[in-house]
Amino acid sequence: MTRALVVVILLAGCQRSTEPPVAISPDPDVMLPDVPSDPFGTPGQAYERLRQITDDARTTSWSGQVQELAAWLEGETTAVEQSLTLMKTLRLGASDVYAVANGRIALVYEHIASTLTEAEVLVKDRDSELDLDWIGQQAVLWERANAFWARCARGCSSGGPYLDVWELRCRAGADETSAKFGP
Repeated sequence: MTRALVVVILLAGCQRSTEPPVAISPDPDVMLPDVPSDPFGTPGQAYERLRQITDDARTTSWSGQVQELAAWLEGETTAVEQSLTLMKTLRLGASDVYAVANGRIALVYEHIASTLTEAEVLVKDRDSELDLDWIGQQAVLWERANAFWARCARGCSSGGPYLDVWELRCRAGADETSAKFGP
């Protein structure tokens, strides 16, 4: 066969056209998993440790007692700081692992912001005169969560289709959090 004929056959076989690609987005009624499964094989010790820390932080609930919030918040802050330290190691590794790690940190920031929102309502309902330094800090945390969601979405969009669920989850997280800290 001649080279031109081979190209024509390949183009016809691939059914390439000049039509732009169609973007597929989930139906609003489709529920994305809160935490999609990891889409890669063995991501390394730093990621495994980050995943363990963020999973533990998200499952640690506040008791609902205002006097116990400071201790809970200290534990959550420590988890975020440890995760951010591990991110420095991941930054030099595989980009897909780094992208998903950003999503996991965003989940922790959301967890903290949601809890502080709940606690602030509780304190205000009691018409408390307490001087609490965390009052009104939720917007900052929502903004941080949004930044991590955005990095996750960007990183996953440049990866392969195996990152699609994480990309969709990260885009949804970015949309949700941007509404919570807006101007």
